[in-house]
Amino acid sequence: MNQLQKNLSIAKFGGTSVATYQAISAAVANIQQQTQRTIVVVSACGGVTDLLVSIAQTVRDSADMLSQITERHQTIISHISKLDAARLQHWRAQLEQIHLALSLHVDQAPDKTTEDYAQWRDKLLSFGEACSSVLFCAVWEELDGTSADVLPAENWLVTDDRFGHARPDMAATRSKTKQQFEALDESIQYVTQGFIGATQTGVTTTLGRGGSDYSAALLAVAIDAQEVQIWTDVAGVYSTDPRLCEDAFPIPEMSFDEAAEMATFGAKVLHPASLIPAIEHNIPVFVGHSHYPERGGTRLVRDTVFRPDVRAIAVRKKQTLMTVHSIDMFHASGFLAKLFAIFAKYDISIDLITTSEVSIALTLDEGGSQANNRATVPSAAIEAIEAFARVELEHDLSLVALIGNQIGRQSQLSQWVFDAVSPTPVRMICQGASPYNLCFLIPAADTDSVVNRLHDRIKR
Repeated sequence: MNQLQKNLSIAKFGGTSVATYQAISAAVANIQQQTQRTIVVVSACGGVTDLLVSIAQTVRDSADMLSQITERHQTIISHISKLDAARLQHWRAQLEQIHLALSLHVDQAPDKTTEDYAQWRDKLLSFGEACSSVLFCAVWEELDGTSADVLPAENWLVTDDRFGHARPDMAATRSKTKQQFEALDESIQYVTQGFIGATQTGVTTTLGRGGSDYSAALLAVAIDAQEVQIWTDVAGVYSTDPRLCEDAFPIPEMSFDEAAEMATFGAKVLHPASLIPAIEHNIPVFVGHSHYPERGGTRLVRDTVFRPDVRAIAVRKKQTLMTVHSIDMFHASGFLAKLFAIFAKYDISIDLITTSEVSIALTLDEGGSQANNRATVPSAAIEAIEAFARVELEHDLSLVALIGNQIGRQSQLSQWVFDAVSPTPVRMICQGASPYNLCFLIPAADTDSVVNRLHDRIKR
């Protein structure tokens, strides 16, 4: 085994942590305090992916957005003043080459209605991480006096060809990663990209928005890393979104199960899929503030010893409630199978579901679907369902999830929840499928007030 592969940690830095020269400098200082060797995974510089998404939607009006992207990157590299001139020129040339390739790629945009569009869009979105990894290397060399290099994610992360939300091929990824790491130089520090992968034939893919956390966890599994560190703009996983409740506080330790529920139900500090490899391989995950590592953070572990209680509140906005009515459901078999066959055909992901004798209510994540540039419910799917049932859609809802350790065992839970939520109308409630959450839908306009009333009842 190459010495580089021993006692490694994976440190992922999000968009805000690489958004400016000062932010990248703080990230490098963070790495310098590490006692073990670290492979860095980076997201695109803050705001760049949003610009690339906008370019994909309005290619003809892309000139100004391309200029904004170039300016952001040039501003960062212009602050580098202590790096050897030859090395600085090397990184400048790398950056300019990527910017040129980006412009050429935009010029080759296919029509949105063609099969090539999704593949073209994935390649377009990958340019953000390509640039941030170059910038991170340059700043790392300047501040640490080390040699750094980019390890392209397309060279180690193998996925299928579901463009926009590609799924990793873990066996192929392990094999390819092993080959890559055996060829790496132990004297060089390496930076790779999150969010990006490639098919077996080398076609660039993306894992979906927020996929950089997932990339970090997949790399950790592929190389048997000791730990995954997620460095972001908050000091760990909070009891709820601090933007909604000023009394929110960081949780020092959570179980994987609790954290997975938080991530699934909207805690943006974690990507839901990122915890799956960690859970399966028992790799510890630490979440901390990239600028202020001394503030500590949240450590995610397999098990906790906390008593059954509500420990956090997660919120997911932009939810849609679909209600399907049909008298044919009454004492009939096969109705759900017929309905879900349509969902499968149109690749519609369902979150929560409740049923009665003649109706089914289920939730759709409108915000998540928009992030992948896909309609929440295609009109063709609605038409297919309306062939045998009546469909109602309610928009502008928020999903509130109470998260805790064995929450179903807490006595009087429902009573204090409804006391806190009242007088806000609850459109749907779900409990029982998971011992770690209780979920309900409310009007989006009432989200902040409900969260604050609920949070008042959470004990530190």
